[in-house]
Amino acid sequence: MMRGRSLRLLVPCVGAFAAWVALPATPTAAQAGPQTAPPMVPPGITLIEVVRELPSSSDDVLWFRPGDTDGHTLMVSDADRPGVSNCTAACLDEFPPLLASPDAEPVGDWSLVARSDGSRQWAYQSRPLYRWAREQDPGEVATNVGLTETANSKRDTTGGGGAKAGDLMPPEGWSVARFRPGAVVPSPSGLQVQVVSSAQAAVLTDFEGLTLYAFNGDAAADPQCSVNGCEMRWLPVDAPAIAVNVGDFSVVTRADGSKQWAYKGRPLYRYRDDLLPGDATGVGVDERWAPAALSVGFMPEGVTVTHLSGYGDALALNGRTLYQSFAFEKYWGGRNLRASFKNAYYKGKRLGSRACLSQECQETWRPFLAPADAVPNGFWEPIERADGTKQWAYKGYALYTYAGDTAPGDHYGQATYDFAKLEGTPAEIEHAEMLAAVTGASSGAGVYWSVAKPE
Repeated sequence: MMRGRSLRLLVPCVGAFAAWVALPATPTAAQAGPQTAPPMVPPGITLIEVVRELPSSSDDVLWFRPGDTDGHTLMVSDADRPGVSNCTAACLDEFPPLLASPDAEPVGDWSLVARSDGSRQWAYQSRPLYRWAREQDPGEVATNVGLTETANSKRDTTGGGGAKAGDLMPPEGWSVARFRPGAVVPSPSGLQVQVVSSAQAAVLTDFEGLTLYAFNGDAAADPQCSVNGCEMRWLPVDAPAIAVNVGDFSVVTRADGSKQWAYKGRPLYRYRDDLLPGDATGVGVDERWAPAALSVGFMPEGVTVTHLSGYGDALALNGRTLYQSFAFEKYWGGRNLRASFKNAYYKGKRLGSRACLSQECQETWRPFLAPADAVPNGFWEPIERADGTKQWAYKGYALYTYAGDTAPGDHYGQATYDFAKLEGTPAEIEHAEMLAAVTGASSGAGVYWSVAKPE
């Protein structure tokens, strides 16, 4: 049975969650007024996982990075001052600035730097951003940096031209821009900010990495709390007896005299069914509760995060399960396990919409088309199809619905294999060769279809 968890109910304009303005330390329900949280990235900026590819299991996520419209690595210079670009004309030939559109507005951690030619440049947490002209494959520089930071399990990830440890690295004075939404947020020991993909937001987490939630008013003042036992589900985030306020974090006293952390006046809670970092099972349980989000991610119109029994969280379009396609590669441990789809971004970019080309395939696997004017935004990118239309991709991989799913929550397309023909028409042979080249597969070629997981 599907348990729908729409991320669009609280803030319809961006399909995400509510954030909160600063309030007194002990808020009341009457004071509670949800405000829209800023976006994680502005339109036109991608958000990408830097992964270490492992030879026989799911890829290991190292950190997040912002990318340009095409997903290329963004760089920052040690020569710049906060909000000021000191890149000379010669420097700009190799490191062109990441320019903003004329109508762009600063938002959240993102600001605009005025340039001498009248253009404006994006800055993240006050650091101006640049592309690097020498990068070919989107993200190869960031991948190289991530791999060289990792002592073990370095693997040649070329698959026909990708990145590997020791290849193109930033020159002296330059480094890869990283997405660290909590880097400029003063916080108490044990509380931090993490990207929780199931929440499609950057949210507060506790010392175990578990998602934190806030109530629209103090739970102790909720007349239903004593009736439905809400505190059996929503567990207060305890603060030490000697805790003091830190930035937007304050200490509130509960009815029993115990201390609890609050953020911008809203007391913080864990949800009892969240067991592992990245869980956000409290979303949609009660519309009065929402993750304590500092910034929120974009989602296309009609997309929600749902829960599929046995598979966990999945993306859905108007209730219909969304799927992604992956080119064959050696993979031990199964594809139905938790966090089993941390696939490298560059492989999805190479595959694009080419997993499903024939009319027969497209009648079974129906592309999730994007508007003609769609632009990349966070984890979501429009990719161009052979016929000139655009299709949504999530974390680099194109999205589809399955013709065999007839009701919300159906996922009959899960774990479907389409084997490429190594004999046949020139088009079929070319398709098989392309699929093998995407991952560098040494034997066999084809497509594996899986429910699209937000993780």
